[in-house]
Amino acid sequence: MKRITGVVLAAAMALSMTACGNSGSSTATQAPSTAAQTKAPEASAAPAGDGKEAETGAPSGYEPTKSLTLYTSASTSEYELIVGLFKEKYPDIEVDIVSAGTGELSSKISAEAANPQGDVLMGGGASTYTKIADCLEPYRSANADSLVAEFVPDDSLYTPCYLNVNAFILNNELMKDIPVTVDSWASFLDPALKGQIAFADPSAAGSALEEVINMLTAMSPDGKVENGWEFVEQFIANLDGKIAAGSSDVYKSVVAGEYAVGMTNEDKVINYIQQGADISVAYPKEGITLRTSNIAMIKGGANGYNAQLFIDFVTSKECQTAMESDICVRPARTDVPMTTEGRLSTAELTSLPYPAVDSGEVKTKFQDLVTK
Repeated sequence: MKRITGVVLAAAMALSMTACGNSGSSTATQAPSTAAQTKAPEASAAPAGDGKEAETGAPSGYEPTKSLTLYTSASTSEYELIVGLFKEKYPDIEVDIVSAGTGELSSKISAEAANPQGDVLMGGGASTYTKIADCLEPYRSANADSLVAEFVPDDSLYTPCYLNVNAFILNNELMKDIPVTVDSWASFLDPALKGQIAFADPSAAGSALEEVINMLTAMSPDGKVENGWEFVEQFIANLDGKIAAGSSDVYKSVVAGEYAVGMTNEDKVINYIQQGADISVAYPKEGITLRTSNIAMIKGGANGYNAQLFIDFVTSKECQTAMESDICVRPARTDVPMTTEGRLSTAELTSLPYPAVDSGEVKTKFQDLVTK
């Protein structure tokens, strides 16, 4: 049975501002809103349920317990699937879930550094983890060699759960009358698409912000991110003043036939395709700034053994296969097949290095161009 309660951080944060360098039942708690270069210790085998995939490298220094506290910014559908499967395999472990945004959870972990209350952080990009590196325990998962190598950090500070992919959503019926092949960022400058593009406000939608960053990276004529703004300005002009308030408005409006095309996260398109919507997914041939959603151990957590067990389970083939098929996320493993027609394998995507950018500056610049 799940219970939703509030968590007050103010007092705890006041007591531990300098604590970090950068400053059987499942229960869900809503938290309020904010690398170490150490080799993981040698592994020793631990019980792994039916032994299919979730073998753990839990060091002998950790003792098994019957509890696990998960801090996560993953969606409800994501953590319910993952925790549900974990509970099936390890029914004697009680999982307490604290659900909030990555910034909120990072602040909570920092505030609790002197007396950690959580065991695992799940969700959020690499920068989330590096900012609180002193509050995390490096751990190399038993499944690390099966993950996409470029996203596994050398210091084992965190482990990728799944890949986030910028993609295009197309309304098949409307696109019949538009003479444009949408297979690139450049496609969105075609005059035939003017006013037909669904796109969200980057200051309100994280997916839109990532798409702008992707455009800046892919469409810069000389590889310098700052020189990609000329393309973004032309893209804004082709929006014809139509900008959605939130990310969900983008894919929903394309599915509803209000717009011919849009930019969104790949899993949203795949989800609607599986539901039978008359849409399709396309990928930019110039390249995608692939990024990961990650998972890590919280340093000093009371249930280190189970934390490693959980990380290994999330990255197991069993769990990754279920995540791909049931909630449409792209697996971090290289051996999990794509089950939706039209969805490219990760190896087929053109991957671009994620640039070093200030997201706040990107949002401000975009807004300046909109109001220009």
